This record gives sequence, C-alpha cells and structure tokens, in this order.
Amino acid sequence: MTSFLTRSRFLHSPKQWRRAATAARRVALGAVLICAQAHAQDYETARAAYLKGHYGQALKIIRPLAEDGNSEAQKLLGVMYDYGHGVKADPVQALQWYIKSAEQGDPAVQYQVGAKYFRGEGVTQDQVQAAKWWELAANGGQVDAQFNLGLMYFRGLAVDRNDARAAELFRKAAEQGHGHAQYSLGVMYAFERGLRRDYGQALDWFNKAAAQGVAQAQFNLGVFYENGYGVTPDLAVAKQWYERAAAQGLMEASDKLKQLAGAPGATPPAGVAHPEDLAAAAAAAASAAATAGDGATAAPPAAPSTRVYVPPAKTVAAQAKPVAAPPVQAPAGPRREDWVRAQRPDSYTLQLGSVTSEQDVVRFLTDAGIADEAAYVKVEINGTTRYNALYGAFASYAEAAEAAGNLPEGLRQVKPWVRNFGIVQQLLK
Repeated sequence: MTSFLTRSRFLHSPKQWRRAATAARRVALGAVLICAQAHAQDYETARAAYLKGHYGQALKIIRPLAEDGNSEAQKLLGVMYDYGHGVKADPVQALQWYIKSAEQGDPAVQYQVGAKYFRGEGVTQDQVQAAKWWELAANGGQVDAQFNLGLMYFRGLAVDRNDARAAELFRKAAEQGHGHAQYSLGVMYAFERGLRRDYGQALDWFNKAAAQGVAQAQFNLGVFYENGYGVTPDLAVAKQWYERAAAQGLMEASDKLKQLAGAPGATPPAGVAHPEDLAAAAAAAASAAATAGDGATAAPPAAPSTRVYVPPAKTVAAQAKPVAAPPVQAPAGPRREDWVRAQRPDSYTLQLGSVTSEQDVVRFLTDAGIADEAAYVKVEINGTTRYNALYGAFASYAEAAEAAGNLPEGLRQVKPWVRNFGIVQQLLK
C-alpha cells in the first residue's frame, strides 16, 4: 500500500504540480468568467427594467451588483439617486456612487464627478477637484472635459493659466466636433494665445463653429470679412454673418449691424473702434504688423470675442452608455413659448444657455432654483433642435445687463447674455 507520505511526494513532483496548478487556474478562470457573465446578464436585466420605469425591480438587482464593485451598476445607481428613481433623490449618495464608478476609469463618469464638484452638487464646491477629475476624463477622450479643462487653463481658474495647455485641450475637443472648442481654438489663433497667430487657421475653426450655430464664431466671421483678416474684404458676407449672430440674440452683432447701417444711438461692441478712431486703429495695426515678426501679416482682429464658457454639464444618464436618459416629464415650473410671445418685442431677457435636450434645460432651471421665474423655448438653428433657457423680462438692455451681474454665482458662471425678446420671438415663427 502506498503511504500518505509517498502520495504527497508524488503529487508534489514538478510535473504533477504544474498540471495541478494549470487545472486550478482553469477552474478559477472559469468561475470568474461565469460570475462576470452572470453579472452582465443581471445588469442588462436591471437596465431593461430601469428603462421601462420599473425602478424598484431595477434597484433590487443593481444595488448588490454596485456593492460588489460592478462599474456600470455603480453608475446606474448614481443616476437613480441623482434623479430620485426608485429611491429618494440624494445628491450626496449619487456622487458617492459616481466616484466609485469613476475610480474604475470610466471617462464619462469622471467628467460627471468633475461637474458635480464644479457646481457643488452633493459636495462643497471645489474647482480644484473639478479640474483633477476633468483631467482624468480629458485624458480618456471625454470631449466636454477637454473643453472645460481647456477653459480653466485659458482663464487661470483653479489652475495656473497656461495658454499652450488650453490650446492643446481645445484642439482635442475641436477635432471631436465640439462647437465651442472650435470657436475657442479660433480665438487662440487670432490672438496668438498659446499658438502662433494664423488667421487662416482661425478662419477655418470659426467656420466650423459657426456651422454648428455658435453665435460668437458667426460674429467673428463678420469681423474677418469686414476687415479682411485672412480673406478678401467682403461687406456683404460680413453682414450675413452678423445677421446670423444677431438672430441668436448676440447684442454685439445687432449693434454692429446698426453701426454699419448708420443708425444713430448704436453702442459699438467692446473692442471695436469708433469711426473717429479708425485712423488711430490703422496706425496701430501698421505698427503691430511691423513689430510682430515673421508670419504676422496684420494686427489682431478688431473684436473677436474671447467669451467662452462652461455649458451646463450633461448628466451621466444622458452621456454614459448603456444608461439612457430618463424620459422627459411635462414641466410644471418653467414658462414656455406663449409667455415669450406675450412679451413686448422691444424688451429684453437673459439667455442662460442653449442645449439639445429638453430634459437638460428643465433640470438646469429646476436645480438652479429659478424654474418659476424662468422660461425655455424650442428653436431650430441650422437644422438642429435646441432648447434655450431664458430668465426674466426687462424694459431695457441696461436693466437686463445689471440683472445678469446680480445673478447668483452659479448662474453667472454660465455667462448669461442679454437677448431682445423681438429676436427670440422671430426664432419661434
């Protein structure tokens, strides 16, 4: 009879040990794969229930998966706490679950965590933390994080100002089709911030942004064609671009059209020379061209606006696949087109933003605590449906501008601009 000791030595011979170890690894790997497949199936079941509005059923499946470390489940559980679907809405819990998912490397959730820190939702507002999370998301290719982080470097907001880094991030987002990043990259080329001045490149990026309906880019194209920066001067084309920007409520463009038409009382846009100053401006341009060095053929454009902004951050539900956005509920608070049509055409309002999702605009106004005082309208711009968030009704441009400066800090950060109700009403026709 073979002794126990003999059997033990036999089983631990090199050949048998390798076989046993290989078999053990196969068993372990098989168990892991079976567990992963089961988790994936469970998640898809929960996701299907969630999309049907069966939040309680989804929650029973999702919570154990999230607690077990499943990134997609953690993300969906964060969404449920964010929207109050199947649970009481809890921004603190939402952020905690988003962070757990983001720590596993999902750029879309990393962007959302940064947005929560930036706006102070579920946590004390901390723009330094926002920048850190947006850095991770930007490195992962998340386009909104690339743009927003670029903007922080452009402004020196919570980070040291770094034009070269801003230009790098704007380019990454612009190449993915981000309209405001395209506009911002054009500004960098036009003003030689982080990039060598190149009016041809600026023109190209302004054209791309203008085609997406970015009003500031449309205005800048008007400036380019009016003054001949990188193109043959063409006042008719300049007016067309000014008209497009004015139709979106950009007051600089409306004032420029009045100025070109010789209308009395027009206020020139900031940075645009008054007619009596044109001689001095021409002398300055000649001096700048002579001293700027090789490749600089003219002075900077008269008035490309450097106003770029952080748009209202999108929700994970709208961004992160495979979680879909919850259905839009009929808004009870914000006013709609009928209220806008009832306003005097010569009065003014503040536009707080423009997004492509009705759900996002309702959520923005609600979260800002101004739903009862605000409105939103559905418009078509260059074939794209957008929802414009509006706030207040003011008798004059000056009153509206003053009100913009008195808004809470969170709303001032989205850079509200004054719009004429008459122009807004034309967009509704």
